[in-house]
Amino acid sequence: MKLLLCLVINLFCLTLGKRCRGRVRVGSSCRARCDYRTGKWAKGGCGWAGPPGPGPPPCLTVTSKECVLPFKYEGALIDTCTVQNSVNKKPWCATAVNDNGEVLDGQWEDCSPNNEEYCNQTRGECEYTCESLQDRNTTCSFEFTGESKLGMKKPAQYGTCDDESGPCYQPHSCNVECKKLDFCENFLRSELFFS
Repeated sequence: MKLLLCLVINLFCLTLGKRCRGRVRVGSSCRARCDYRTGKWAKGGCGWAGPPGPGPPPCLTVTSKECVLPFKYEGALIDTCTVQNSVNKKPWCATAVNDNGEVLDGQWEDCSPNNEEYCNQTRGECEYTCESLQDRNTTCSFEFTGESKLGMKKPAQYGTCDDESGPCYQPHSCNVECKKLDFCENFLRSELFFS
């Protein structure tokens, strides 16, 4: 009897439940799931990790001055040491900026070769989008932006969440499983079913 109930619930979720329509952007640390009772996307997996810990050590120059990051140079916002217009081809950073964040003339130095990796490159961020299509299939796509190396921004990358070779591999970012199926799974694993 319970097995029959489980099958009926499963059938309801997959055929009669309200299908989520449209698109939802879930951000970089969230997941979306379709609530078949309401037919609306819900965000999940956005847990608060607690207060931030101490920040990373500052990026330094070869004379141990602190780099001012980010800074503006030739109209662009630079968030790492950069090699732009470097005569000696070594990365450099601003050591002082004006009120607009622009590097002041002569107020820059070469970056220390002992700096951490984050002083020379930034990791991009993934933005996930879940979309429920007319054919009842749900897709998950990503946009990866913000990556730079030595002050040079890399172009945005786009793809699907289940692409293992991509920078944003998250095959479960768009969860469309029916919550009521949990009952079925728990029932099938229970001792009652096997006794």
